[in-house]
Amino acid sequence: MGNNNKLFSIILIVLLGGSALLSLLFAVDIVSEGLLITWCYVLLGIAAITALVFPLITMVTNPKGAKNALIGVVGLVVICAIGFAMAGNEVHIDYEGKLLADEGTSQLSEAALIAFYILGAGAIGSIIFAEVSKMLK
Repeated sequence: MGNNNKLFSIILIVLLGGSALLSLLFAVDIVSEGLLITWCYVLLGIAAITALVFPLITMVTNPKGAKNALIGVVGLVVICAIGFAMAGNEVHIDYEGKLLADEGTSQLSEAALIAFYILGAGAIGSIIFAEVSKMLK
């Protein structure tokens, strides 16, 4: 594991150094913003792949931890499904007659808000429960 940490540190230094170099070259107008934006896309792709691959590796190496993580994901999916089921699908038009949101967009945004409210209420409820149970002990 120590060799992996050293390898990751080297990769991090190379990526940071490349970013700093490109930023300086952009500041003195040697490279165009197109190259800088492409570099940002490369970094975003690396981050996305890393964010997907390493949790999968961790799940394979630690199945018990994967079970707990999957329970959380299933709970989140259930809350999102409840929000989607409760959401309406009205078409929203402004006073000039321009379409603000069609049926699908309206339902998805309302479902996200409802899920957010459910999760927020759950967070507040869990904080209250933890503090009250601490006081009663």
